[in-house]
Amino acid sequence: MFLIRGFDEKMDLAGVRACFIELQDFERSLDPRFPPGAEIVDDLISQMLDRCQKCGGRVLVAVLNEAIVGFVTILAKVRSEEIGEGEIEYGLVSDVVVASKYRKQGIGRKLLEAAELYAKSKGVRWLRIGVLAENHSADGLYDSIGFKRMYIEREKELTGP
Repeated sequence: MFLIRGFDEKMDLAGVRACFIELQDFERSLDPRFPPGAEIVDDLISQMLDRCQKCGGRVLVAVLNEAIVGFVTILAKVRSEEIGEGEIEYGLVSDVVVASKYRKQGIGRKLLEAAELYAKSKGVRWLRIGVLAENHSADGLYDSIGFKRMYIEREKELTGP
């Protein structure tokens, strides 16, 4: 049985680092323009921790037999930068990762439930999460726990003269 608890940088950094590399490399398989995980993992972790500090966030880890098998980053106070949205504040799940060999065991769902509890404890009313369009597995999970589509962004490659 796995346990979900707060991130301890000393104990958990290597495991979170491995999860981030795996996530980035998976996303790179969906869009080869993305850099390899090993090249940017330290910047990703630095950005994650900085955003947690600025936005009342927290990193929660899933632990199985003392190994990190996944994590979620939840930011409690994010201000919209979109003029058309006005000055709304929302919570943001910025990262959800479960190591591939531990998927389909309910770990992602439990991480998201824990993130939601944290957000509620901080007074968050609206919680957002993003997903790459081709990540059908994650998109299905988010649908199943009540996230509704808000924006759909499209891209077209322009070729030729």
